[in-house]
Amino acid sequence: MTNLPRTISFLLMLWLCACSSKPYLLIKNVTVFDGQMVHEKVHVVIGDTLLLDVSEDLNPRVYDQVIDGTGMTILPPLLNAHVHVRSPENLQEALHSGVFGLLDMFSTDQRAQYLRSFNDSLRYSRFYSSNVGATVAGGHGTQFGVSIPVISDSLSGQTFVNNRIALGADYIKITHEQSMARMQPAQIKEITQAAEKHQKKVIGHISALTDGLDLITNGVHGLAHIWYRAGSIANQEQLKTIADRQAFIIPTLSVIEKVLERAKEIGVEDQYLSMEEVQLEVRKAHEAGIRILAGTDAPNYGLNYSTQLFEELALLKACGIPDQEILKMVTSNIYESFELKAFEKLEAGSPASFILVDGQPHKNILHLKANKRIWKNGTEIAS
Repeated sequence: MTNLPRTISFLLMLWLCACSSKPYLLIKNVTVFDGQMVHEKVHVVIGDTLLLDVSEDLNPRVYDQVIDGTGMTILPPLLNAHVHVRSPENLQEALHSGVFGLLDMFSTDQRAQYLRSFNDSLRYSRFYSSNVGATVAGGHGTQFGVSIPVISDSLSGQTFVNNRIALGADYIKITHEQSMARMQPAQIKEITQAAEKHQKKVIGHISALTDGLDLITNGVHGLAHIWYRAGSIANQEQLKTIADRQAFIIPTLSVIEKVLERAKEIGVEDQYLSMEEVQLEVRKAHEAGIRILAGTDAPNYGLNYSTQLFEELALLKACGIPDQEILKMVTSNIYESFELKAFEKLEAGSPASFILVDGQPHKNILHLKANKRIWKNGTEIAS
């Protein structure tokens, strides 16, 4: 399953073992989902901070600890592609459920800088953020009573982007909410072009299909939320437009479900699609070849940073998407879409950060709710 020839992989394992002082863990007869493919009845050797070997052949060396992985599955780090992190405790909460990374989609610059200081800590989930998002006066993000910069005659999109990058932003966020003031196409284009110079992704908040298409055609790389406003039913040509631009979508079905429930309570449900219609849009997008990423939009509506991600995956399953594809949506799809260097597929030589879960989530994603053990950089983390 590794790109290295088997003999080279074996020699690498021996060399790494000789150089390390930590005990060696063998997890035998286990299923491994490496981020793309499933490998059954393999043996995984963990050393210092790396996976030393993943093979169908069991090396005869003596191991310090052996776990029988029969009926269990090893998974690469799970990530949540859409949250708003409030405190370091949120990062701890996430990691203890096997969520190794949180992608924050709008924060103050000061808070984002503070939360990044925990990224090298063993017992915290890794934090990424756009810092403050790009909006205009009266736009989404200005309603929360916090002073934030807005795109205007005195603050260009290029300056906004340059300022965010200088303050450590990992990507750029644009808000384009139908119910509030929105940017002009030229402003969107200026932001995406400025971000491109810094090799940064741009993600756009939407609730309507037309707004999503406006963002994508002006250079935005991904959509935060799938469209859920009334009338937002995508045709094949529109889906092809998104797919051809290799844009991705973070549906956030968890929060959309809450929005629709609230809309029904106050009698405005006719302004939105039904949940069944929203889930059909997600399925259509997936079938059109659009990359889907799993995210929840916690803590909105009281959503947590841990187990809610598993509920999000269950909602994606209800869209009619195969379980193994959903596993990609919570792992490699996120790694690749955001070009996250800290995360990669599981193979010999990769970081020993993984989850061991009872069951086979590639056949039934709900097995992710079962008992699990978590290792980060070779150290088991108490769940």
